[in-house]
Amino acid sequence: MKFAEWLNAQQSRQDPVGDLARAPGMRNGDDAIPRRKPDEHKLWADIVIKSARPGHIAVFNTAWQEFLQAKEATEESLD
Repeated sequence: MKFAEWLNAQQSRQDPVGDLARAPGMRNGDDAIPRRKPDEHKLWADIVIKSARPGHIAVFNTAWQEFLQAKEATEESLD
């Protein structure tokens, strides 16, 4: 699972994470990530810093932690 997929699925949430997911530039953010760089978190952090409201930076950190938990749960269910 990639963060872009997870974040896109959060658009219907009525909380700050949902607001971040609906922000311009977030829905297609994965397209802006060069395929050669392995640090997905840093690349997304750069996208959020450049295109989101200042309040979204802290929300991104919350969203990233939720994404990691969802990713881990998905990977565990595949084992």
